[in-house]
Amino acid sequence: MVQVCRLSFRPSFLPTLLLMAASSWSSTAWADELTPEVVATFDPASLEVPESIATDYFGNLYISLALTGEVRRIDPSGDVDTITELPIDIPLEPCFDFIAGQTGITYTPWGLYVNVNSCDLQDRGIWWVSPWTGSVAKIASLPPEVFANGIAHRFGFLYVADSFSGRILRTPVWGGSVSVWVDDPLLDPVPNPIAPIGPNGVQFYDDELYVSNSSTGQIVAFEVAPNQSAGASRVHATLETSCDDFAFDLYGTLYCGPNLVNSIVVVHPDGEAEVVLSGDEFLDGPSSMAFGRLWDSHTLYINNASFPFYPNNGSPSVIAVELEVPGYPFR
Repeated sequence: MVQVCRLSFRPSFLPTLLLMAASSWSSTAWADELTPEVVATFDPASLEVPESIATDYFGNLYISLALTGEVRRIDPSGDVDTITELPIDIPLEPCFDFIAGQTGITYTPWGLYVNVNSCDLQDRGIWWVSPWTGSVAKIASLPPEVFANGIAHRFGFLYVADSFSGRILRTPVWGGSVSVWVDDPLLDPVPNPIAPIGPNGVQFYDDELYVSNSSTGQIVAFEVAPNQSAGASRVHATLETSCDDFAFDLYGTLYCGPNLVNSIVVVHPDGEAEVVLSGDEFLDGPSSMAFGRLWDSHTLYINNASFPFYPNNGSPSVIAVELEVPGYPFR
């Protein structure tokens, strides 16, 4: 069951320095002056895990539920409906060195695209979902050695993080074969008991693709050449904990949720990282976030995944924070 609350933001003010790309952000300013608001809550007993979030130009939110295969929509009035249910097979079923599940979701002019890591190879791949009719189609197949996680769109192509191999894959939105866009040692998974997977979140900012390597805690940036091929790589930031998926504001500040730790971290354009929100009151395994696109472009929406195997509170939800900076424009 989903319970919904209307968005009700308190008046807030961020320091002027936040509007400057090279500025630092006071964590006390976030905690004291910005109060997160609950958009929706989910039922953990039904394995409703909001793993990834996307927004459209009409104020709708789209949520991929990792363990049920559902794609949920939350409209601007707070009403929730299920658009479709993609085939992930048995929830929490181990297969191909991990578990079946639905991960990254992104919105494009052609519709929604979702990564489905099904135990059935006929269903394992990248799926297109119509947000208007609920129609679905698998546009690309993925082999068992690939665990597709974050997904981002740029100029008619989808970029997908393969958390197992340490690569970024690419395929056109109209479907077809999946190619390796980049294979870089900075994305290799490093075995550890806390966050054993490699590339996780992927997002574009200007002419770079940013990737979070959860196993190393690094944010890695890749130049994007004019022909859309991958260029030089660099370490943008090294965090004290792992980062899942993330979002950029207009000025290049990155907002990240370390889902094993109930906190929100910002990474400034110079690579300096700072915890701006922490604690169990509003956070429960934050896994992804996205800015609204038009009239809500100053609103940062955050998914609390609250996976059942995480050491958290069992309170999956979507929360929102209103900032004085807009999100980075989508392509």
